[in-house]
Amino acid sequence: MEIRAALVIPLILGFAAVAEAGKYCGDPVESGVTSEATQEKAMIAAQEWWSSRAGALGRGYERWNNATDQSMECSKDDRGNFHCKASGRPCLPEGTLPENVPKIDM
Repeated sequence: MEIRAALVIPLILGFAAVAEAGKYCGDPVESGVTSEATQEKAMIAAQEWWSSRAGALGRGYERWNNATDQSMECSKDDRGNFHCKASGRPCLPEGTLPENVPKIDM
């Protein structure tokens, strides 16, 4: 029993490092730079690109509204086109566990 307890504690501590205020978050993800005629369209395209990359972590991470450390950088070029890039840490909704959490037999 003592050996099993010793193995469980590091696993629990490892998951606590991933959780942020009750959320499981991944490493920061960036979109590519989008180019659109309006800033609104460029921002939407950057969020969609970010979502597709964040979704690679698993189901639920793709939601921009759940991300922490969100950042949107936009600029306008001399032709009037807007360029945006989204970045943020993808997080699962609060109270949702990642699909890849190892199961512990007790």
